[in-house]
Amino acid sequence: KTWEEYAQIAQFITDQMAPNVYGAGHFRKAGSPGNQFDFLQQYRANGGKLFGDDMKAGLASDAGVKTLQNMIAANAASIPGNNELDAVSLWAAFLTGKVAMIYSWPPSGRMAANYSQSATAINFIPQSQIAGKVGYAVVPGNPEHATGYNKALSADSANPEAAYLFMQWACSPPVSLARCMLPYALRDPYRISHFKSELYGALFPSAKEYLSNLNNSANVGLLDPIMPGAQDYFLSIDRMCTAVWAGADPKASLETAAAEWNETTDRLGVDSQKAFYTEFLKLPGATADNTVEKLGMAVTL
Repeated sequence: KTWEEYAQIAQFITDQMAPNVYGAGHFRKAGSPGNQFDFLQQYRANGGKLFGDDMKAGLASDAGVKTLQNMIAANAASIPGNNELDAVSLWAAFLTGKVAMIYSWPPSGRMAANYSQSATAINFIPQSQIAGKVGYAVVPGNPEHATGYNKALSADSANPEAAYLFMQWACSPPVSLARCMLPYALRDPYRISHFKSELYGALFPSAKEYLSNLNNSANVGLLDPIMPGAQDYFLSIDRMCTAVWAGADPKASLETAAAEWNETTDRLGVDSQKAFYTEFLKLPGATADNTVEKLGMAVTL
């Protein structure tokens, strides 16, 4: 239920079962990406604020220190080489039974069931040795409700009506369901109709449990920041985490990252960034205090 418990359980498994099985694994490799998304979900679940009213970065806080300490404890309980793993190498460790617990994006569930591997396009991961042995749970606190793929209509499109109608068709309930059921799809289930789909629920033995967990995670998920400069903010966090994994002081690293955030904000314009951030905060899931669940809009499966 907490990140402290997560690290304790991971450490217990590692102590009891290594080197055959390690308690956890994470993709901590610089630029993989992973560090920024992992930090941001835990930081906000710990009560951390991205920016103050003056748009100064809030990273260098008790919540920031606690988050990095939790992540360091999880790293210590993990498979050797944890800090150099990317998403694909972590999946490989999990699928071959070397790692007991991971949290990652939804393809992990399909891969663990060997459903993804039924497509030749998914040839960059091994066959699952853990099919039928996997359970699902919402991560402690609040999971990352990640940014995804987007369709956009160009202002100078030669045929805007046709382009719009194609996007409408592709995102319609039946077509979007068919697309996200493809074994090789990187489009994850995202509609309530997907989560409730009997067709999807029959794709592999644990599919209904998988879909229910995605639905329940979305109820309490936290959005990645959606505003100009987001990638620059993300890269600062990635550099901060990479420095801490190498032994840098967490508080000093947080202060460095906060200074970089402030430079990015100043470069883009404090007033305009504040306006964009204010709009972001209105979105369900922008903070741990206004998740879909907290707003009374949760759908429970």
